[in-house]
Amino acid sequence: MSRNIYQNCEGQALISRRALLQATAILSFAALPELALAKSVSDTRLLTILLRGGLDGMFALPPTGDRQLASLRPKINPDETMKLDGFFSLHPAFKNVHDMYGRGEALLVHGASLPYTGRSHFEGQNIMETGVMVPYAVKTGWMGRALEAQGYASVAMSLPAPLILRSHARADNFYPSWLTAPPPRLYDRVLPLWAADPSLAAVEAQIQSERATPAAPSQLHVGDRNSLNLLAAEAGRRLKRGEGPRMAVLDHVGFDTHANEPSDNGKVFGEVDAAIGAFRQTIGDEVWKDTLIVTVTEFGRTAAENGSRGTDHGWGTAIFVLGGKLKKGGVVADWPGLKSNALFEGRDLRASIDARELYGTLLSTVLELDPERIRKDVFDYQPKGTFDAYL
Repeated sequence: MSRNIYQNCEGQALISRRALLQATAILSFAALPELALAKSVSDTRLLTILLRGGLDGMFALPPTGDRQLASLRPKINPDETMKLDGFFSLHPAFKNVHDMYGRGEALLVHGASLPYTGRSHFEGQNIMETGVMVPYAVKTGWMGRALEAQGYASVAMSLPAPLILRSHARADNFYPSWLTAPPPRLYDRVLPLWAADPSLAAVEAQIQSERATPAAPSQLHVGDRNSLNLLAAEAGRRLKRGEGPRMAVLDHVGFDTHANEPSDNGKVFGEVDAAIGAFRQTIGDEVWKDTLIVTVTEFGRTAAENGSRGTDHGWGTAIFVLGGKLKKGGVVADWPGLKSNALFEGRDLRASIDARELYGTLLSTVLELDPERIRKDVFDYQPKGTFDAYL
């Protein structure tokens, strides 16, 4: 994470807003079968990509069939977009996504968001990870609660565990060290001494388990600014293993585009698309059939561009769901339109689709959880069957 921090009067470190939105990418895993409490483990893999800053869905997935678009955004509409269904197009940086769309492996949802309209990054990012519409009301994340409901333990390969993966149970961390590992003979001498001590026995058992589990070689370097590509490939390697994790969270930044949006978004969109391609290539054809990728962001952007060739905090946005596990692909939107009387508070694309329904349906598929259990323990939303034909 960026070292751009401030010290308050009590000496506590506070991350600045800008540092939070410019932190390096992070990768975490959850639901490792060897640590699972469930009787069985789903074969479905899930990669969740957090897009911090507020994804401009109208830039990623332009509604080129809406006549109002050109007048609202005369300077920032992307050039040479890729055609989809005749009304929506795709930003040219998303080449891998477009290829998946052509194969029926992409579900692109527009005019969607969580029902949070406060436009605050701190509140919005807390809500997008907790899934609870009151900011800071809970200390668990929606993926963590879903894992807990199915009886899975979670392990995070980051310090600390991201909020989205946290449950009521204590989350474990597996974080690669830059220190040289102790020689095997040291383990052989020390660990038997721990077995008789209740406070150390659990640690001894975990270390013995990890020593016995063959790990895929990692290319990650702790302390370095690992590229999104490298992190995505690492996620693919670990999710591919039969005894490996089933879920991964890739955390990326750079979507708070108040200025220079065409160039800045072109860069981060390209990074996300390349990461998707690297993950798909690494995980392989056989496992891809049981794999899904989903994007999560805190809110969208204003419908109209501002004076700095950018957009400000808004509401409705676009969500990507990709993977061989999809029943079918396509574009889903209850398009509200871009006329001034259709915009939320006269400025934002209205979110006509509750993102919680999409994420709830996704969790039901990935974790084989009953939808009623999800609505009871994870999300509070009204089911409409919007995504049943796709997931």
